[in-house]
Amino acid sequence: MKIITRWLASVVAVSLVLLGPAGPAAAATTTVDNATAGRFIASADWGTSAWSSQRYGADYRFATPDTVTSDPAWFTASIAETGPYLVEVWYPADSGYNSATPFMVATTSGVRSVIVDQRANGGRWVSLGTFTLAAGDYAVVGVSRWTSQPGYVVADAVRITTSVGAPAFSLPLPKNALPRSEYDDPHHDYPAIDLPVGTGTPAYAVRAGTVTVINDSSCGRGINLTGTDGAIYTYCHFSSWSVSNGASVSAGQQIGLTGNTGNSTGPHLHFGIRTGSTRRCPQNFLLALYDGVTPPAATSLPTTGCYYTSFSDEPVIPLG
Repeated sequence: MKIITRWLASVVAVSLVLLGPAGPAAAATTTVDNATAGRFIASADWGTSAWSSQRYGADYRFATPDTVTSDPAWFTASIAETGPYLVEVWYPADSGYNSATPFMVATTSGVRSVIVDQRANGGRWVSLGTFTLAAGDYAVVGVSRWTSQPGYVVADAVRITTSVGAPAFSLPLPKNALPRSEYDDPHHDYPAIDLPVGTGTPAYAVRAGTVTVINDSSCGRGINLTGTDGAIYTYCHFSSWSVSNGASVSAGQQIGLTGNTGNSTGPHLHFGIRTGSTRRCPQNFLLALYDGVTPPAATSLPTTGCYYTSFSDEPVIPLG
């Protein structure tokens, strides 16, 4: 019996060597265009246009706002199993389009509405957030005409991606954007860090959470990401946002493009962490992310030792 047991153990060990450890399931993506057969429905009040070169596919649908009825256009998708999914939309942007287009997502807890400015961020995938979707084949994402703002509302394409195997954490920038040494630099005279990268560098959510958009004279275009841990992760000086206010995001999801907006003397990403009203030094957190290890909890990060003791002309980014 012992001989057989040892033999079986050897077979299992060899199998593990040959096959390797089981990796996380790959994320599955479904893309639905307004022209996808049987996957899009809209009333006769929705027109068809190929005017903008930012369109996805051959054309897109548009409609005038209506403050009386929603009259939504719907994208239908087949959801394999109930779980979290990243929902993104594609649309052409124009100054004459609507600045407050209501997008709707049919989640397991009811229809969620996300307002999108269709005058900006056109010709790319824009995140509505991560939502729990039910299994089945049904109308998942809608575009409503119910808005008081002027300009066409546009329905072009949607992309739905499973969150299976998604990372728990991510660097705020592509790893090849900066060497490790940049993530250990001191800030000016309060806990934070400035990461010198050129305008247009993708900025990523360091962990899952909910987005609050910032747009002021100090931070410029930026984001406060309220993480699932309750900490606030602040990004400043974006050239543009990649997500909408109130969106739920996953770690590693693009939330903006770096730039030089607000009170800034050159293109860079300002990054800060706070718990409540307490600013934390982000350097140890970022170094752990660079090294591919689980970062320390935000509440354990120091509050001193990461900035110059003498005051500078650089303003303190207000707590938003």
